[in-house]
Amino acid sequence: MPGTDKREAAYSQARAELFHEMLRAGVFDRDEHERGEQVAGIVRALRRRYPELDDQMERRLIGEGMQRTYGDATMSEAAQKGRRDERGAA
Repeated sequence: MPGTDKREAAYSQARAELFHEMLRAGVFDRDEHERGEQVAGIVRALRRRYPELDDQMERRLIGEGMQRTYGDATMSEAAQKGRRDERGAA
């Protein structure tokens, strides 16, 4: 299928940019609802820069972004809770 390599290259590039933009925007420090909105917004902006991306690729990028935020954000929330608990015990 011609063009598949170009589309996959665009997807890989957009994926790398997504993770970079997520870090830059501080997505990991937000609650779950805000993370979802922000990841979707970043992916929509990337889709304008990478017209090769189709609807399925857009959904995959949003899913991967949310999956990435879930583990990292959970660890961040646990660390923040631990700091609050330490302050309360002091």
